[in-house]
Amino acid sequence: MSAHTPAHLSPAQAAQVADVSRWTIMRAIKSSDLQAFRDNKNQWRIKADDLNAWLAAHPAQCAHTVQEENDAHPVHTPAHPDPIAQDTLELVRVKAELEAEKTLRATVESDRDHWRDLAQKLAESRPRKWWFW
Repeated sequence: MSAHTPAHLSPAQAAQVADVSRWTIMRAIKSSDLQAFRDNKNQWRIKADDLNAWLAAHPAQCAHTVQEENDAHPVHTPAHPDPIAQDTLELVRVKAELEAEKTLRATVESDRDHWRDLAQKLAESRPRKWWFW
């Protein structure tokens, strides 16, 4: 695990760090192989030390080698991915986050404009007719 890994991880974050699926992490929590607790929002949290202990006890769970039976040469995924690839992934994530924020901003501005129009209509003075004759 890297130095910038938070102390408490969600199952999804732990799965990314361990290079396994989220369901593998959840099965390990349910079977009490991996120690985890629920926070005040009732979401699972995993301590980094507990994740490291689980990874040490279950090396087969985070195998970095992919091999098929008919394949004579195993394909090895490096334990330390290319920093350029990591930067590219981070850039894609940040772009997606920015796009989501732009969409949210457009929605909020649209809602603001709608409420402004309603307020202007209510503020307009209309002649009141008290007597209909």
